[in-house]
Amino acid sequence: MHRSTLWLIVVIFSLVLSVLTCGGGLLTLALFIISAGPLTPTETLPLAGVLALSLGLGVSLLLHGWAGWRGRPSRQFNPRRAWLLWLLLPLVIGLGALIGTRSWAPALLLPPIHVLAMTLPPLIMLWLVGWALRGTVGSWREVVASIAGASSLGFGASFIGEVLLVFALVVVVTVVAMLQPGGAEQVTALTENLQDLTGQQDITSLLKLLLSPVIVISALALFSIPVPLIEEAFKTLAVGVVARWVRPSPAQSFLWGVAGGVGFSLVENLLGGTLGGAEGWAAGAVSRFGATAMHCFTGGLVGWGWGQFWTARRPLRLLGCYAAAVTIHGLWNGIAVGAAFLSAGALVHGGESLRVGLASLGILALLGTLGLLTVVFVVALFIAGRRLASETSNASQDTAHI
Repeated sequence: MHRSTLWLIVVIFSLVLSVLTCGGGLLTLALFIISAGPLTPTETLPLAGVLALSLGLGVSLLLHGWAGWRGRPSRQFNPRRAWLLWLLLPLVIGLGALIGTRSWAPALLLPPIHVLAMTLPPLIMLWLVGWALRGTVGSWREVVASIAGASSLGFGASFIGEVLLVFALVVVVTVVAMLQPGGAEQVTALTENLQDLTGQQDITSLLKLLLSPVIVISALALFSIPVPLIEEAFKTLAVGVVARWVRPSPAQSFLWGVAGGVGFSLVENLLGGTLGGAEGWAAGAVSRFGATAMHCFTGGLVGWGWGQFWTARRPLRLLGCYAAAVTIHGLWNGIAVGAAFLSAGALVHGGESLRVGLASLGILALLGTLGLLTVVFVVALFIAGRRLASETSNASQDTAHI
């Protein structure tokens, strides 16, 4: 397939996607405005994320796709002044935390802060890799296309796969429970309890229900094995498809993979970072930095594997990179889910000092592990970028001497 045809497809896709998502977001906002109740951060934060994604990525991809279709060159990807992003992030999170804890109309003031705070971590990772690569490979157009592909096709396919997986898991567990003696009565009682808790907003009773061994084990297994398998398969799939025709260099495919992780993280941050509402927003914003580093690292790993598959004809390297990415992703998810369950247990058993103390130690250990892994991911991204940039420069010099 000719490159101009690929960019024409990108133009059409970005135009349709931007119109649909932006139109849907504005329609939903209009429905919230005309409703009887006041606007809340739970409503405005995800809407702000959807509109930011559709306008920011959609317009950028449309402009770059149009220029690519017209055959206009794009500047090399060599971002500067990355340190400004590192300084800006704590300031933005601090401002958002202040708004969230005060009665300063968080439904209106927090959304722009939310968009900026959730966008900065992916940009920091991308700027870090761009600085490490020193402009040796890749263009801004390629990076924007990779980000958009992961945030739309990659995240959309992963979401559909995970919804189907959860549905299948619920069906299987329900059928197995129904086949057990007294299983029908237990399923009925569980359904009634969930309905009662939803109506009463009894958070303590809900946490007690969620802390049952079956739910804890099922959640750990779900987020540690099938979810990483699905997300790592689709996160850089667009990169793998395009690499079929472009045949990128190792450094180039690595950059595309990191950009895929950036796109996936953008959607997760802007939408998933709204779950805690205004009160828990700051904690969610801080936690998204580590998750973003993980997604970018595993994305770069699998992206490099795609380059080895198409350019070097080494499929085993792609499989090895995919297996390593799934393992890292599963370990991260397992630790994060474990910390969440320990936090829930500490809330439920607030009156028992021994249990709360042990849970607190476990939470600190798990969060410390996530922090250490975050540092490892950031350092590894920089080292990998530097090494690939050196290999690219040496290869160019050897070619020039021939």
